[in-house]
Amino acid sequence: MLMLALCCMNCAGPKMSRGTHASPPVPDPVVRDRLVPVYLSPDSALLTALFECDSTGRVLMRQVEELKGKVMETDLSFKDGKLDYKAKVAPDTVYVPGKDSIIYVPQPIEVAVNRLTWWQETWMRIGKISISILALWLGLKSVRKLLKRN
Repeated sequence: MLMLALCCMNCAGPKMSRGTHASPPVPDPVVRDRLVPVYLSPDSALLTALFECDSTGRVLMRQVEELKGKVMETDLSFKDGKLDYKAKVAPDTVYVPGKDSIIYVPQPIEVAVNRLTWWQETWMRIGKISISILALWLGLKSVRKLLKRN
């Protein structure tokens, strides 16, 4: 018992520290240049045609008016009274230069180091109570011996 008491007296419980730890140094903001794709809206076309019939009953196209965008490709044909109009637009994408920035903001993080479980805390309390009872018992025993001598 004495050995147990002496061994436990030198043992200090685990050190507990609570608080914010010094975070590593914050890196400089990172700026990256990149090209951002911007999709252009589709183009449109407008066609106005004037048709007339001649004396023989054939349909003739007298006037054609067409409005279209720059990138629009059109094909117009009129044959045997049938008007065919085809419009093709290649999808167009414009790349605009842009910048991305990553800015690091340090956040304080509370960390509990060496936190004991409830089971470990219970055994530490039992050990402290046992040592206190043992010390009290040994103290009373030594006091009785001293009183008996006198």
